[in-house]
Amino acid sequence: MSDRVAALVADADARIEAVRAAIAEGDTLRATALMQRAVDEAADDVTRLHLESYAASFLLALARREPGRIEDLNPVLERLRGPVGDALDPGLRTRLELELRVSAAVLARDERALDALVVAAVRLARRHPAAATTAIRATNNRLVVQLERMEGLGIGPGEPAHLDAALAIGQARALADVIGVRGRIDRRSIVAAVMMGDGERAWQWTHEVLEQDLTQSERVALEALGAQLASERGDAAEAVRLGMLAREHARGRSADWTRSHGALGGAIAAASGAGSLTSALRAYRRASGRRGHVTWMPTRALLVGVLALEAGADRAEVEAMVEGCYGERSGWDPHWRALLDATAAPGTWQDGGPVDDWCDGVGAPWERAAALRLRALARMRQGDPARASADVALGLRLVARWPGRRRDALEQLRHQLRPTHVVTPAQGEVLRLLVRGLTDREIADELGRSARTVESHVRALLRAYEVPNRVALAVAAARGSFLA
Repeated sequence: MSDRVAALVADADARIEAVRAAIAEGDTLRATALMQRAVDEAADDVTRLHLESYAASFLLALARREPGRIEDLNPVLERLRGPVGDALDPGLRTRLELELRVSAAVLARDERALDALVVAAVRLARRHPAAATTAIRATNNRLVVQLERMEGLGIGPGEPAHLDAALAIGQARALADVIGVRGRIDRRSIVAAVMMGDGERAWQWTHEVLEQDLTQSERVALEALGAQLASERGDAAEAVRLGMLAREHARGRSADWTRSHGALGGAIAAASGAGSLTSALRAYRRASGRRGHVTWMPTRALLVGVLALEAGADRAEVEAMVEGCYGERSGWDPHWRALLDATAAPGTWQDGGPVDDWCDGVGAPWERAAALRLRALARMRQGDPARASADVALGLRLVARWPGRRRDALEQLRHQLRPTHVVTPAQGEVLRLLVRGLTDREIADELGRSARTVESHVRALLRAYEVPNRVALAVAAARGSFLA
C-alpha cells in the first residue's frame, strides 16, 4: 500500500470513528451530517466506496426496522465486488462487506446470520487489527438481538430463558476479551445482568469496567448505572460519588443520550442525599429534548420519577418533570405510569391494571419486585394477608441475588405478615367469618356447626389474641395474619 493510499485510508477511518462516536452518544443528526460530508469530500472513487459502504451500514443500522431499506445494500455490495472494490486492500474490502451484512442481519433479527458474522469478524480482526471495531459491533449486536428475544420469554431467576441469557452474556464477554476491545459489550452485559436480577454481578462488572479506558459517553453511562446500583444496595456514599462523576463527565456534551445519563447520575446523587431533588429533577428535564426522550429514552424519565418518589420527592414536581419529557400522561408507558402512581400513594392499587401484568409476567426482577411490594401493601390494607404474602414471597425470589434496600423492604413486609397467632383449622374458619361481621348463629349456619361449638371457638380465639370482646378480636385479626 503506497503512502498516499495509506493516508487516504487513515483519513477515512478517522472520519468513520467520528461518526461512531456521534452514534454512541445518540447524536444521529450529527452522525449523519459527518458521514455525508465525508462522502462528499472523498478524494477518489476508491475512498468514496470505502466511505459509502460505512454510510450505508450506519444508515441501515439507524433505520428503525424498515425491511425495505435492506435493499439499499445491494448496489454498494455490487460495487465492492466490482473493479473499484478490487482496488481496496483485501482486508478492508472484507471488513466493509461484513459491516453491511451485520447491519442487514440486525435489521432482520437474523440470529443465525449474526452467529456466522461474529465468527468471520473475529477471525478477520486477528489478522487485521483495524477490523476489531467490526468484530465488537457484530458481537454487541448479536447479544442485543439474542437478549431482545429472550427478554420476551423471561430472563429473571427461574424463568425460561435465564440460563440461555447467562450463556449469551458469557460468550459476548469472552469474545470481547479475545478481540481486546471493551466498552459497549461490557455495558450491555451489565444491563443484561440487571435485567436478570443479578445485582452482585452487575455491581462487580461495573467497577471492573470503570477501571478500563472508555469513551466519555460510555463512562458517563456506566457511572450513572453504577450510581443506580449503589442506591439499590443502600450505599448512599457510593451512589453520590458515582452520580456526581456522571454529572461532571457529561458537562459540556451535546448529545441527548450522554447528557441524560449525566442528569440521571445527578438525580440519583440527590436522592441519596447530595443536593436538592427539586433542582435535580429540573436538571434532568433540561438534559435533553422531548424528541430524544421519546425516541431514545422512552422510560428513563419515568424511572427517575419512581426513584425520586421513593426518596421522598414531591409528586407534583415529579409529574411535571415526566410531563416535560413525554407530554401528557396518556403518552407515558402504562406500566411505568401505574408504578409511579402506586409509588406516590403506597397502599393504593387497582386490580387488573397494567402493573398486575408486570407483577405476574416477565420483566426486570427489581422492577417486578418493586411492583409486587406495592401490590402487597395494597392487599394488606384490603385485609388479604394470604395474597400479600404470596406477592412478598415472589418478590423475594426475584431479588435473591439483589442485596440492598429493595430486598430489605420486602423482608420487612414478610416480617409484618408473619403469623403471630396460631389457630386450629376450625378456629380459622370461624375467625374468617367473624372478621366479616357474622354473628355466632350466622357462622354456625354457614359452617354447619352448632352455636355452642362456635361459641367455644370464639372464647379460645379471645384468649389467643388476648382481647376482651368480639369487636377487638375482629380488628386484631384483620390487622395481622394467622395460621390455620
